[in-house]
Amino acid sequence: MRLSAISLRFCPRGLSAFRVSLVLIALLVVVWSFPSVAPAATTHRPSLNRLLKGHRLQAKDVSYILFHLATGRVVSAHDPDTLRIPASTTKLITALAALEILGPDYRFETSLLATGEVHQTTLDGDLYIVGGGDPTLSTNDLGGFVDALRAAGITQLSGRFLFDESFTVATDQINAEQPVAAVYNPGVSALSLNYNRVQLRWKGKPGTKNFRTRLRSPADGVFLPVSGISTGLLPEGYGTKNSFLLDGSQMDRWLLSRQLPARGVKELPVKRAPGRMAASLFRTYCRTRGIQLPIPQAAQAPPDARLLHTHYSQPLPKIIVGVLRYSNNLSAELIGQVTARSLQNRPLSLADSSALLTDWYRRRLPETDWTRFVSRNHSGLSSASRHSPRQLAAAIRYGATLPVGQDTVGTFLDLLPHPAWGNDKTRLRTRVKAKSGTMSYADGLAGILTTRTGHRLGFAILITNFAKRLAFDVALDVGDTRTPPRARAWTERAKRFERALITLWIRSR
Repeated sequence: MRLSAISLRFCPRGLSAFRVSLVLIALLVVVWSFPSVAPAATTHRPSLNRLLKGHRLQAKDVSYILFHLATGRVVSAHDPDTLRIPASTTKLITALAALEILGPDYRFETSLLATGEVHQTTLDGDLYIVGGGDPTLSTNDLGGFVDALRAAGITQLSGRFLFDESFTVATDQINAEQPVAAVYNPGVSALSLNYNRVQLRWKGKPGTKNFRTRLRSPADGVFLPVSGISTGLLPEGYGTKNSFLLDGSQMDRWLLSRQLPARGVKELPVKRAPGRMAASLFRTYCRTRGIQLPIPQAAQAPPDARLLHTHYSQPLPKIIVGVLRYSNNLSAELIGQVTARSLQNRPLSLADSSALLTDWYRRRLPETDWTRFVSRNHSGLSSASRHSPRQLAAAIRYGATLPVGQDTVGTFLDLLPHPAWGNDKTRLRTRVKAKSGTMSYADGLAGILTTRTGHRLGFAILITNFAKRLAFDVALDVGDTRTPPRARAWTERAKRFERALITLWIRSR
């Protein structure tokens, strides 16, 4: 049995050279992450020290900035120019650029095209489904395509059924250094369906004759059976730590641990061919409606193909609300790629499109020092990205000037969801709108708050323990989706510190 590098690169055997290299690279990154400028003075230092001590955090791991939203005047700061791991606060950077570049009226398009003529009920030509980077395309949206086929009198083809995902650069995962079976790390394609995830159900003890598996694609209560993804069993010796790994096939083939319980349910990402999977699901959907399509193949649609139907997504601002609220990585990556594509009129990889949007920020906000600002992707799913609170603050303040739509009174920041905080004495749910970011040993929160006296302030908090994050990356096994208890405890302390700091700001101003 041949297992891919993506599945086994962090397994315990034979990795000493790789880990040494990772340590050396990461140490250079840590040194590079700290600014050459002197840290800004800290206001309310006794209060900060008390909060740090109470939450068992160190001052060197914490950076923040608090500023007047209208004027930009800094109210309070601690190491605001230190570059840290931004995690999902990166989605603010992506969303702001998308709203400015694509515009609030932008809608993603997915199209159905055809060549040839229809004779009786047969299309004597080819049928194309063409992706436009819609991050929200779901099973329920497929009905419009089926209706268009019926309206054209098509129930079968004599030609081919093809899918076109060339609008963006496809990749089989957002970050290779993340758990392979994590649904937040799927493949990315301009033709993505149901957030590129499938549901695996199994019955019977793995390895016994009664063992059965079933794969379905869930969306809005509709479940389509999945073809093109298969399952198997891991060799003996793999425990529950590595419960789900991919083998070396070109299509996804999930290998299950023999130590799994006799029945269970697991959501898995679509990794290696999300565009093909989306087309296969459409084929299955058509079959349920009496339309027979051949097995899909990859190809770009010709310019002379005629349009049968276009599905338009919801307007961009509404999609962004969902991205910020639920922090969906696939959505952020597609939004970022499509945004960058509009600047150069060509598809770009995640890394190249992120770099292009960074250059856009440098040009758009030249008064801010964007030196060493790095986004490895558009979602923040990388421990190699580096942002500072001051850079985040510049984006937040700029975003506060943007309208969210035609004839709409509001700002970009009005789109930010409330953190999941209860209504306590400071009424944080009504006073704070922010985007959180969470990775092991890296946490952040950025947005706006309203003080008890009615002042609107912007803020950005980034917390990173670089030493512990480095050790976490070195020890990472991409077959293991569990978060170590110590990392979870650190994250809980960091989030409680953020809440306490914000509460202090609200009450004291």
